[in-house]
Amino acid sequence: MGLASTFAGAAWQRCTRWGSDLQLPIQPPAILDCSSLARRMRRVTASAIMELIKTTAGGRYISFASGLPDPALFPIEALAEITQDTLAKDGRAALQYGPAEGYPPLRAWVADTLRARGLSDATPDHVLITHGSQQALDLAARAFLDPEDTVLLETPSYLAALQIFDSFEARYTGVPLDNDGMDVARAEELVRTRRPKLIYTLPDFQNPTGITQSLARRQRLAELAAEHRVPLLEDDAYYDLRYEGAPLPPVTALARNPLAVYTGTFSKSIAPGLRVGYLYAQPELVKRLAHLKQITDLQAGSLNQRVVFRFCDRDLLAPQIQRLRCAYAARRDALLEALAGSLKSKAHWTRPAGGMFVWMTLPEHVDAAALLPEATRRGIVYVPGTSFHPGGEHRNTLRLNFVSEGEEAICAGAAILCETLNDAVA
Repeated sequence: MGLASTFAGAAWQRCTRWGSDLQLPIQPPAILDCSSLARRMRRVTASAIMELIKTTAGGRYISFASGLPDPALFPIEALAEITQDTLAKDGRAALQYGPAEGYPPLRAWVADTLRARGLSDATPDHVLITHGSQQALDLAARAFLDPEDTVLLETPSYLAALQIFDSFEARYTGVPLDNDGMDVARAEELVRTRRPKLIYTLPDFQNPTGITQSLARRQRLAELAAEHRVPLLEDDAYYDLRYEGAPLPPVTALARNPLAVYTGTFSKSIAPGLRVGYLYAQPELVKRLAHLKQITDLQAGSLNQRVVFRFCDRDLLAPQIQRLRCAYAARRDALLEALAGSLKSKAHWTRPAGGMFVWMTLPEHVDAAALLPEATRRGIVYVPGTSFHPGGEHRNTLRLNFVSEGEEAICAGAAILCETLNDAVA
C-alpha cells in the first residue's frame, strides 16, 4: 500500500464515525467473511501511524512520524543488571502468575508518586498495574461505554484512544483546543446538551498538539465532570517529559469524582518494551477494573513489574528522567528554531513545554496527506493530522515527533520539510 492510499484509507475510515448517514462498511478482503465477525469489528482498523512506519521501514528516512522514544536513551545496562539480579534472587515468583492488581511493592511505589503529584488520597488500593497506559485506557472504556454512547474529547486527540473508543462503538463530541487546552466553556455546554458517557482528556503535553491545559481550565473541567457525574478518563502518559515550567496537578485531583480514572506509564521514562503502566481510581472502581483485567490477560508480567520496581527503588528513575529531559528539550529547540528560520508566516505550529510532539497548521489549500508522498520521496516522513480527528477533518495539519531522531537528523529533516512545504504553499 502506498503512502497516499494508506492515509486516504485512514481518513475514509475515520469519517465513518460521525453519523449513521456515513456508516458505510469497510470492504473486507475476499478471503474473510466479515458477516461472521461482531459488528464492532467494522470500526476496528489498523493505525495509520503503524502502517506508515511499516511502509517506510525498508527505506532510509528521517522520521518525524512515530510516537517512539529514542532507543539510544534506554537504560539498557541498568535493566540488564536488575533483570539478572531479580531472576537470581526472586526468579520463581518473578516467572509465576501474580495478582491482577499488580506487584504490591510497585503499587505502593506508584501510590507514593501519585500523592506527590497531587492525588493526596492515593494508596496501593487506588492503583492497578497495567500493560502500558494503553491497556488502562482500554479497561476504562470497557467499563464505562456501551454501544452508541458519546465520548467528549479534545479535537484533535490521541489516535490509539480513538481506536479504543471505536472498538466499543462510541460516538464523539469534539471540543476544540487553544493554547490553554480544551475549551471548557464549550465542553460545559456540550455536557449539558449531549450528556456524554465519558470525558477523555490529555492535559499535559497533549498528543498530538503538545498543548498543556491551564490550571483554571483543569479546575473547571474537574468540577464539571464531578457535578454531572460523568466519568473522567485522564491520560497523563507524558507527565515526566516536562522541559520548562512547574508541573500542574492532575485534573483528577481537583474535584472529588468517584468515576475518575487517571492513567500513567513507565514507557516514556524507562522503556516501552517493558509494557508497564498504571491507573489510579477509587478502590471500589479499581476492584471492578481488576476483574476486567483478569478477563483480558490475567495480570501484567510479573518479571517486568519487579524490574521496574527495582529500577525505581534504587533511585534510578529520577536521573533517567533528567537525562531524557535534557536530550529531548535540545531536540525540541532544534526543530522549533529550524521551522522559525525557514517557514516564517507560511505556517504556524505549537511550542510544547514538554512531551514529544509539535502540531503544525498549513494554509487551507495545502493537503498534508496528499503532500506526504513527495516528502517521503525527498527523505522524510510525518503524520498527516486527519488521523487525529474523529471525522477526518483538517487536512492542512500534521504532527511532528521531535524525540525519535538526534539533533543533527532533526535539523536535516526540518530543512527538507520546510523546502517541501514552501514549494507546496507557493
